[in-house]
Amino acid sequence: HFGSSPNFHSASPAILLLAAMDFFSCTSACRPCYPATDTVQVDAAAIAQGALPSASETWLEDHQQEAQQQFMDQEREEQCRPKEQEEERARQKREAQLRREREEEGEEAEDPHRQKEQRECEERLRLEEQVRAAEEVAEEAAQGAFAEKAARRAEALRAEQDRKRRAAVAAFLKMHGFTGGVSGAKRNLMNSTYPLHRAAKTANAQMVGYLLMEGPDPMQANSAGRNAAQVAQRHDSKCSHAAVLRILSTSNARRVGGA
Repeated sequence: HFGSSPNFHSASPAILLLAAMDFFSCTSACRPCYPATDTVQVDAAAIAQGALPSASETWLEDHQQEAQQQFMDQEREEQCRPKEQEEERARQKREAQLRREREEEGEEAEDPHRQKEQRECEERLRLEEQVRAAEEVAEEAAQGAFAEKAARRAEALRAEQDRKRRAAVAAFLKMHGFTGGVSGAKRNLMNSTYPLHRAAKTANAQMVGYLLMEGPDPMQANSAGRNAAQVAQRHDSKCSHAAVLRILSTSNARRVGGA
């Protein structure tokens, strides 16, 4: 269409340039060609009279307008920027205030709960201390009761042992004809003896111990002038009276130490 125009050969270089730019534009390249609308019409008279601007003038004017528009947009943006910054600062300030208010409300709401937990903790510690004190009192009471019970039991055991010892001593005295108690002598026509001497002579170590607990004098001499240990030594045969001699020796040592 461009080359078939009747005015093509008579057009000026500027017109040819515009026509070439239009020919190679996106419109002609991207859609089908329609002769009725896509044919370049050249007005030679207008060109001759200089009514149409040149391509360079058109490009310069467009860029001037674009630069002016950019400058105006930038100026308008610069004018709006302080206002936007002020609005942003005000927004941040409001948000910070709201956060502080929420935190304060949360602390106020949490404070009674914290106080309640503290009171409960203090009450629990107080109760635990009371329980500990009660357990200590109970333990001391139990120990005291145990000690008292043990003492009563020991006393009862000693009383039972004393009863058995006295019964055994009484039976021994009766069996050997001693009527004067553990320290009384038994006399006949030829001599006299004592319960401790008779128990030592017969090697009765248990009765020697029982008699000594009743309080007779182990150094008491019989009619022959001998004490109980000497009687035991006189009748000893192959250590038959060793236990009696040991008891009497211990008793004599105690009496000397006590004296």
